Amino acid sequence: MNLFKFLVVLIGCVHPFFIRMGFAQESISKEVRVFKPYEPTLSDAFKVNILPVIEDTVEYLTNFDYSITPKAFMPEYKIRPIRPAKIVGEPLEKLYNTLLKLGIGSYVTPYAELSINSLRSRKYSAGVFAKHISSQGKVKLDNHKKVYAGYSDNDLLFYGKKFVKNAVLTGDIGLKHNLVHFYGYNPVIIDTVLDKKDIKQDFLLLTGQTGFQSTHNDSTHLNYNVSLKYDFFRDHNKGVENSIQFQGSFARLFNKQFLGTDISLMYIDKSINIDSTYNAVVNFSPWFSKNTAEWSLKAGIDIAFDITGNQTKPCFYPKAKLQFNIVENYLSTYVGIDGQLEVNHYRKIAGENPFITPGLHVKNSDHKLMVYGGFLGNISSSTSFKLSAKWELVDDMYFFINDTLSVLGNQFYAEYDDVEVKNIYGELAASPGEKLSFVLKGNYYQYTMSTQDRPWHKPTWDIILSARYNLRNKILLNADVVAESKQYARNYGTLLPNEIQMDKLIDLSLGIEYRYTKILSAFLRFYNITSSQYAKWNQYPTQRFFLMAGFTYAM
Repeated sequence: MNLFKFLVVLIGCVHPFFIRMGFAQESISKEVRVFKPYEPTLSDAFKVNILPVIEDTVEYLTNFDYSITPKAFMPEYKIRPIRPAKIVGEPLEKLYNTLLKLGIGSYVTPYAELSINSLRSRKYSAGVFAKHISSQGKVKLDNHKKVYAGYSDNDLLFYGKKFVKNAVLTGDIGLKHNLVHFYGYNPVIIDTVLDKKDIKQDFLLLTGQTGFQSTHNDSTHLNYNVSLKYDFFRDHNKGVENSIQFQGSFARLFNKQFLGTDISLMYIDKSINIDSTYNAVVNFSPWFSKNTAEWSLKAGIDIAFDITGNQTKPCFYPKAKLQFNIVENYLSTYVGIDGQLEVNHYRKIAGENPFITPGLHVKNSDHKLMVYGGFLGNISSSTSFKLSAKWELVDDMYFFINDTLSVLGNQFYAEYDDVEVKNIYGELAASPGEKLSFVLKGNYYQYTMSTQDRPWHKPTWDIILSARYNLRNKILLNADVVAESKQYARNYGTLLPNEIQMDKLIDLSLGIEYRYTKILSAFLRFYNITSSQYAKWNQYPTQRFFLMAGFTYAM
């Protein structure tokens, strides 16, 4: 059967072939058009994306049983020391131990100043200071005559400090020489010619001092400051004054208050050329003080003994001062009571008025009672002020009078009076910026005399104004104004009024300094720019306009 089917299929396939072969010899004329070749295609196959899932309905419960066995953990470590913290400050500026100033001014006025000091040291400090200024100028008197008014000031000082444990040892040796001339004679005498040798006066001072002061930081220790000083003073007439002075201050904290005492002894011996005998003054002043954040109080008593020859005068002065802070760091007030024995030795008086009669003796002044009070504080961080008032009673207050025993009247002696003095003082200091600063000070005085007509050679008021300006630390400008009220001198002429009115004192000074480098600078200074001729002492007019130029050099 299968063979039969095979034959049928074979015959069906062969039959057309033979038919075509049979007609192959025939002529065939047909047109065949082929549009495109055959392109077999294969259909896309798609996968079934469904994953088989077996749903398991069997649940298993798992129980864990465990335990922890503790064990110490020993980590390895290394110790590294920590470096101490350090405060890094600004680098120290270079110091120069030598400063030289040289200048020359009008009236043939040379000027020289030398300062030599040791550099930074924790063990000691030492130095030397020397200064010279002199003038060969002349001034014009009221009779329009020019007279020689030369002067000379010389200073030499050696000083030092030694720092020891909790204390400082100090010492200095100095020399001063001052030369003046009695040029202020009575202008009524027209034909007088004075030789420089005849009117010469010079003073020589040799001084030496040593001291020892504690530096305890703990106030429970005994704090002390003791010093011993010797002065040798001589004038042109070989009048000699020797003085020895001891001073000591001791204090310690007891029960939150300080207890202390001040002790001083001054012995003055004079040669026969000086109109006085020896004088000794002893002071003993116990005191206590207490301080809180709001107020501070210091009170005590000063017991003084004035010993002159065979006479001894005891004096007692109450001392107390209470200061109270009204507004902390801005305003505080204070009141106090005080007194003192003012020692008027020859060296002190000659330093105040070099035209005194050679060998002049001046009695000590007794400031019996002094009551004072005032306010001080800060208006801002750059402005501060002080205002005070004082009332005091003074016995044997001295006043300089032209010597009536001399026809020239060019020397002064002293007269005394018991005086009531009132004083008002004001001070204002401000620094609006780093470049500009100024200070203004002023006094007003009122004298109530007992026997004298006026407080001779004493001003009613005085004012000092100082201003400084720094331009880029390269150019420094300064200005000073000094003014005093008119004063009175007693007239020693019998046919003239009893007093002489002296002119007001107004002195304006300007200065400029140019710093070429840190070690070299030049300066130019103008004094008495208004060229006013005033007199500090009667018949002694000062120099008018004065100019000085020079330079400074640091080494």
